[in-house]
Amino acid sequence: MSKRRKKKRSSKTKRWGIIFGIELVLILILIPVVFVYAKLSLIQTASAGDVDKANIVINNDVDATTQKALKGYRNIALFGVDSRDGSLQTGARSDSIMVISINQETKDVKITSIYRDTCLKVPGYGFSKATHAYAYGGAELSMSMLNTNLDLDITEFATVDFGVLAKIIDAVGGIDLDISDAEYSLINPLIDEQNSATGSDSEHISGPGYQHVNGTQATAYARIRKIDSDFKRAERQRIVLSKVFEEAKSANIGTLLNIIDTILPEVYTNMTSTDLISLAKDIFNYNIADQTGWPFEKETGSLPSDGLSYVFADSLEQNVTELHEYLFDNEDYTPSSTVSDISYELYCETGY
Repeated sequence: MSKRRKKKRSSKTKRWGIIFGIELVLILILIPVVFVYAKLSLIQTASAGDVDKANIVINNDVDATTQKALKGYRNIALFGVDSRDGSLQTGARSDSIMVISINQETKDVKITSIYRDTCLKVPGYGFSKATHAYAYGGAELSMSMLNTNLDLDITEFATVDFGVLAKIIDAVGGIDLDISDAEYSLINPLIDEQNSATGSDSEHISGPGYQHVNGTQATAYARIRKIDSDFKRAERQRIVLSKVFEEAKSANIGTLLNIIDTILPEVYTNMTSTDLISLAKDIFNYNIADQTGWPFEKETGSLPSDGLSYVFADSLEQNVTELHEYLFDNEDYTPSSTVSDISYELYCETGY
């Protein structure tokens, strides 16, 4: 065989080797991409008819300093509904309302519970409890309510049935909680209630103290209310959420896949696959820097118009100012005229 023919064959073999190598790399890249998209297809995605970002109200009179501060953060609304029929769209009240604020640069995360009984102005409905907005108009109206009253820019949300919390906690292997004597006095009846509602068969807590609990037990803990207030219940919910997040961050790949399979079918969101992937890629860099409840300064009372019991921000304007300083380190925040007007209306009607 001539040298020329050998060289030609060698060149051809090398070329096919390069092509095969490129194909192999593409396959290795595409497999996880296809896998992720297949998993994300399990999510209940909100249609444009259900949640249209163009319809979400964002105050157009927010000052330039605030707009600049908000651009450095990704704010997502998380709603927990107690839906016995599995409906996550409208009709159910949002038992839990949280604003998840992610610092895009540092990846620090702050979780703020908006107390469900807080009196806020719901677009088109007037003053009402924050929890009612979801029943009136689902996530779209609830985000509009948060933006209108708090000068926020939320357009993304995720809604879960409160029952899925137990499944997620079991998927990470349970969490550690410090259960007080008072909490212990109420937790076991709530475990029975959870067992009845979900078909689980969790055992009771044997006593107070620091201990490892399963999903049903932790969910019962998060629902305790009668010993103190809705403020403490919201705090317990944030404690549980933070514990789950920390467990998930340290989980192995098998556990993470189990969590994905557990949670995604029970999530209703308007975030696209691209949005969710952009969140997921940084999950191990996220750090829950702090968590709190809002309003900070608050009073309880009733509205003369309906006589219902409410939580009132003791000066909505001041509470919103403090919220922007807390979430966005914005010490130069000035409330919009929209927030100032709502605050004045509340003061005239309630004295707060």
